[in-house]
Amino acid sequence: MMTLTAQQESRAAALHRDALIIDTLSGEPTVFTPAMLARLEALVARQTSTAEIYAEMERMAADALVRGELPEYWEWWDASGVDVISTTVGPFGRIPFSYETALHGLALATRKFDGLDRLVKVTRAAQIERVKATGRCGLILNFQNTTHFGLDLDVLDQFYDMGVRIIQLTYNSRNYVGDGCTERSDGGLSHYGLQVIRRMNERGILVDLSHCGLRTTLEGIRASKGPVAVTHSFSRELSPHDRGKTDEIMRALAERDGYFGVLIVPFFITPDPQARLEHFVAHVDRAVANLGIDRVGIGTDWGAVFPKSLEALMDAEMVKFGFRPEHRTSWGARVEGFQSWRDWPNITRALVGRGYSDAEITNLLGANFLRIFRDVVG
Repeated sequence: MMTLTAQQESRAAALHRDALIIDTLSGEPTVFTPAMLARLEALVARQTSTAEIYAEMERMAADALVRGELPEYWEWWDASGVDVISTTVGPFGRIPFSYETALHGLALATRKFDGLDRLVKVTRAAQIERVKATGRCGLILNFQNTTHFGLDLDVLDQFYDMGVRIIQLTYNSRNYVGDGCTERSDGGLSHYGLQVIRRMNERGILVDLSHCGLRTTLEGIRASKGPVAVTHSFSRELSPHDRGKTDEIMRALAERDGYFGVLIVPFFITPDPQARLEHFVAHVDRAVANLGIDRVGIGTDWGAVFPKSLEALMDAEMVKFGFRPEHRTSWGARVEGFQSWRDWPNITRALVGRGYSDAEITNLLGANFLRIFRDVVG
C-alpha cells in the first residue's frame, strides 16, 4: 500500500471526513453474531442450498440489527466514512433475480427502515444531502437485473413505488431486455428493452449498464433520453475481462453526460494474483482520461467478509449467475489495502497519493454521482 507524507495523511483524513461519500454499488456491512454463525454452520452441514442459506443469513441479520444486537454494523459504517450506498435487492434465491427474491429483499429493507432511525431509504437527491448533514446512513435500493419484473412493466412501476431507483438492464446472461457481458454473443437491446428504458426514463429510474454486453451497453447509452450509469465496472484495456468496459464505451458514456463508477473487485481489476490499491487507482485514471473528472466515481462492489464455509458455497453458486472458471471469481479474494469495506478511507488516501486535487477527489467520492442522481431521479 502506498506511503503518504504526514501532510498528505492529514489532507486525506480531512477530505474523507468532510466530503460527501457515495459508494455506487456495495452491500451493507456483513456482521455475524455467534448465534448467527452457529445457525449458518448447521445449515451448511445439512447441505442446505446456498439460496436458502443466504436468505436465512439476510433474515437473521435484519432481526439482530433491528433488535440492537449488531453494534458492529454501525462500527463498519463509521469506520468506512461512507454516507450513502447503492445496495442490491434480491439477487440470491432458488431462481436468482426473481420476483420472489425481490419481494424478500424489499420486505427486509422495509423492516430495517421502519425499525432504525439512523438508516434512511434514499429516493431523492435532497435526502442524500440531508443524510450527510445529519450523520445518518443512506441506502439507495437497486436491482441488478430486469428479470424481477419480467415482461410486466406495471410490476416495474410497483417496484418504483417501493423505492427502487436504479435498475441494471441485465446481469451476466441474456434476458428479455438484452445480453449480459458473459453471454456467448451480444445481440444488443431487444424491442422490449427499448420499452423498459422508456418506462424507466418516465418514472425517474437510473439506467445501469454495468453487467451488460458491450453492444447492449452502447445501445442502452444511446436509447435513453437522459444520462445513464455504469455504477461498478473497470477498464477492459487495463484488465482484459468480460466484466470490463472499453474506452469506446467510456467515451460514449461521456458524450451523453453519464456516470462511471470504478469497482475494487480484486480478480476484475488485475489478472495478478495479488491485487493492490494501485491497480484500482489505475482504473480511476483511465476512466477520468476517457470521461473527464466530472463523470467518474466509485462503486466498490466488494468488501464483504463471510465465513470460510460460506465462501466456498458462494463460489460454487456463481455458475448460476453466468460466471465461468475463466472469470476467476473468488469470494475470499482481497485487495492489499482494502481487506474489507471498513478500509474505505484507504481509497481516499490512494487518490491523494496519486496527485488528485481536493476538488477532484470530492467529485470522485460522491459529488459526481449526486449530480446524475439529481438529474435522473429528482
